[in-house]
Amino acid sequence: MKISLKLTLFLAGVVALFVGLADALIGQTRALVASYDELLKTSVKQADLARVTQVDFKKQVQEWKDILLRGHNPQDLAKYSRQFHEAEARVHENSVALSKQLKDPAASQLLAEFVVQHDALGKKYQEAYDTYVGSGFDFKAADKMVRGMDRQPTNLFDQVVARLAAQTERSVKAQQAVAAHKQILALAIAGGSLLLLTVAGLLVVHNVTSRLGCLKVISDKLAKGKIAGLAIEIAGNDEVGEFGQSLKGVQAEIEELATAKTGQSTILS
Repeated sequence: MKISLKLTLFLAGVVALFVGLADALIGQTRALVASYDELLKTSVKQADLARVTQVDFKKQVQEWKDILLRGHNPQDLAKYSRQFHEAEARVHENSVALSKQLKDPAASQLLAEFVVQHDALGKKYQEAYDTYVGSGFDFKAADKMVRGMDRQPTNLFDQVVARLAAQTERSVKAQQAVAAHKQILALAIAGGSLLLLTVAGLLVVHNVTSRLGCLKVISDKLAKGKIAGLAIEIAGNDEVGEFGQSLKGVQAEIEELATAKTGQSTILS
């Protein structure tokens, strides 16, 4: 095989290797992006919605307290009543939406219990509100009707948030482990391939340079006419082998000339 062809094939192998590695890296990157997108659409989205609902529920409870504290003022009563019902509606709407997305049975059960208790609490709040307004803004009587009733649903929803947060954390760690494994695998394949190409390249270079070194020694001897016992054994179908064959021809010509010169010397003597 010609040296030029060997070098061309070697270069083509290097290019093919890097193209293959780049393609594999792009494929892994796309797979990871798709996995993270799926994670964002499921676990992370559910956890975020749960936290938003948790905050809205706490706002609802706070708005109730503001109604009791400041509801004697008609403007404040209207303001905090409106904000209370808006928060209550958001909690109910988001809870129902979240229940349709959950795949964790335990979290679904906790959320279902919360929805039931939240609806019951809403009715109690309305009764307490009617009592508050009807009694001339007696906040003590209204507060007594619902005191402590928000603790159980709060505890239930806190558990939902905690489970979803833990689930998201586990999913993220799993994705990170997969990414780390793929990174190590890619580095191992790239390192192994580069090592293989390096060894192959060194073998080719060593083969060529060693034979060229032999040819240089032979060429130097031929230049000095030292052909006695000189054997030219340079194998190969490449340019170095062709050069070796050419030197054999040169050796034969020198030997022929030397023989002819010896014959002439004998005749003259």
